[in-house]
Amino acid sequence: MFRVLELGSYILPAYAGMILAEQEAHVIKWTHPDGLADPVQKLRRGDELWTWINHGKTLKAQHVRDVVDIPPGQFDVVIDNIRASAWEKWGIDPAAQAQRLSLPWVSMRDEFDDRSFDAVAQARAWMEHVPYLPFYIGDTAGGLWAAFKALSLVASSRTGHHVLRQSSCLAKLVEGELVVVEPRDQAPPWDPPGTYGVVGNGNATRVEFRGTEVVEPIRDTAWKLHHLHHDGNGRIII
Repeated sequence: MFRVLELGSYILPAYAGMILAEQEAHVIKWTHPDGLADPVQKLRRGDELWTWINHGKTLKAQHVRDVVDIPPGQFDVVIDNIRASAWEKWGIDPAAQAQRLSLPWVSMRDEFDDRSFDAVAQARAWMEHVPYLPFYIGDTAGGLWAAFKALSLVASSRTGHHVLRQSSCLAKLVEGELVVVEPRDQAPPWDPPGTYGVVGNGNATRVEFRGTEVVEPIRDTAWKLHHLHHDGNGRIII
């Protein structure tokens, strides 16, 4: 079984761990050693989010400094979102620990080694073109990239410390990236105006493809619960 140690707080590493747990990895998440609440739990409906994002994991109250006591062979990969300055304060070098444990260690940080936040990532990655999206896409997308990186490193038998940058991960989702740059508004810039994207008063989308028009109304939660692929309780199955 693929064994993951999840370190850090808030959404991003927890989402990475959740995705891996859903794919049958054994994920152990270290929580505050004194039982203090994670920032997720302090959000509105935070306890529900906490339960959702830690589904399928083993939670263990333990300080991240104890990573120096982990014996080699206990885990296959480590994922964290802890600031570099915090590791330095504790006198811990993730690169040295990755080498000692002979495993890949994936850290998510902002572009300047500071705290990383969804809103900051959105501002840096794509709000030049589109408004802020009112969900933590910077965190969930970052978590997805962290999970992908962890799996790819293990699959290729690569070890060592690998640092991902949150805003860069979010910008990677935009087709063309910074290679083929185009302004954005209500539709992708690659299609003739009016042939792809939002139509009317914003209650539907439209696609023209090979002479055929496809119009899809905006779907509500009831429709999604009936038609999207989930476990019967709303947890999407991939």
